[in-house]
Amino acid sequence: MLSALRRQLTSIDLDEVFSYSTVKEVRMLDRRLGMLCWLIRIIVFAYVAVYVFLICEGYTATEKGVGFVISQVNGTSYSMSNGIARPWDSVDAVQPALEDGAAFVSTEVYYTPLQQIKNCSSWSKQCSVGTDCPNTPPLSTGSCSNGYCEEMQWCPAYSDSSNTLASTQVHQLQGADRLSIWVKAAIMFPSLDASRVFSTIDEERPLKYGSVSAPTSATSSSPTAGTTLGDGSAQPPDSFTMGDLLSLAGTSYETVATTGCVISVSLLWSCFVDGGTCNPTIQVQRLDLSAKRNGFMYQYANYFRLTDSVSDPQYRDLYTVKGVRLLLSSRGVGKKISLSAIMLQLSSLIALLWLAGFSADFLMLHVLPERKHYRTYKQERTPDFSDLRNKIAEVEGEKKKLRERKNRFANKYFET
Repeated sequence: MLSALRRQLTSIDLDEVFSYSTVKEVRMLDRRLGMLCWLIRIIVFAYVAVYVFLICEGYTATEKGVGFVISQVNGTSYSMSNGIARPWDSVDAVQPALEDGAAFVSTEVYYTPLQQIKNCSSWSKQCSVGTDCPNTPPLSTGSCSNGYCEEMQWCPAYSDSSNTLASTQVHQLQGADRLSIWVKAAIMFPSLDASRVFSTIDEERPLKYGSVSAPTSATSSSPTAGTTLGDGSAQPPDSFTMGDLLSLAGTSYETVATTGCVISVSLLWSCFVDGGTCNPTIQVQRLDLSAKRNGFMYQYANYFRLTDSVSDPQYRDLYTVKGVRLLLSSRGVGKKISLSAIMLQLSSLIALLWLAGFSADFLMLHVLPERKHYRTYKQERTPDFSDLRNKIAEVEGEKKKLRERKNRFANKYFET
């Protein structure tokens, strides 16, 4: 068995197993093949030259920008509580005063003063008898008083309803839609040019929305579409009233005054770092569009004691605030003409031209009726020249042995 296996292995022609295929230049006189080849070459060239180079600017190196936005809110509104007017300026209406990439403008404020920890009615939990209330000592003992469950909490408890027993004061800001917001932004592209900064921060005066005719696109009555201001050719407006932003986001101040909302204000850049000035476009869109939960509110408190003694009870003033949450961002793409990018696209062009020859060969060898005739010109098999050399060596060896025998015979003849 081993000898049979050895004979099979030795009979394998390695030249056949490891044969090499090379390209043979044959001129095929067929207009169909030539037209297909040239059509694909034209398509590939148009794709790289027009789409990649001109439309997608494939001759540039790109980088996503690192940007930041700051905002400044100005103006004054007011509220009426129990027939008493109270002014609300930007210090009162904007809380917190400084945020990174965001701003909040109040539209409705619930003020619950002088809260102290003790047992009192929880206005959000109505009851008829004590069994209607949770019994989880020490926070709740299952007690019902005046139709509400009593709990240990900060009292008097906060209430957002019109309950006459609650001590929460409601301030609905009037004219908050006229508060002005000045948005200033900057962006840079460190890997392309670390020293170049594109910015609107150094503007001396705000460019108010509506004072100039700024190109507007993507406007829709649907709040999901939002609005885009500017086209990058000129500086877009950077100062808006709250009513302007709500309108651009597809809503109104009257709609969100009692619920609040979340609006995205994005400054989008597309800059050539080795060129001239660069102007952003501004995109405004409302984000809180969930069917289950929308609007925006948060709470904060100020803690204090009535005297300096630590033994005195602690009090707090609770503020529950609803309003417009502005999420500000500055992002974009920087571009710079790059020799390496140009060489990469040219290499892609050369590589894609291979498709023309491949498609023509496939049509010629597998589709056309004359494929058998074309295959005889396309594919050619050479003799095994290594076997020929072996045969020549065998013949030379036989000739050498024959000469040696002749020499031995001649020597013996002369000796005799």
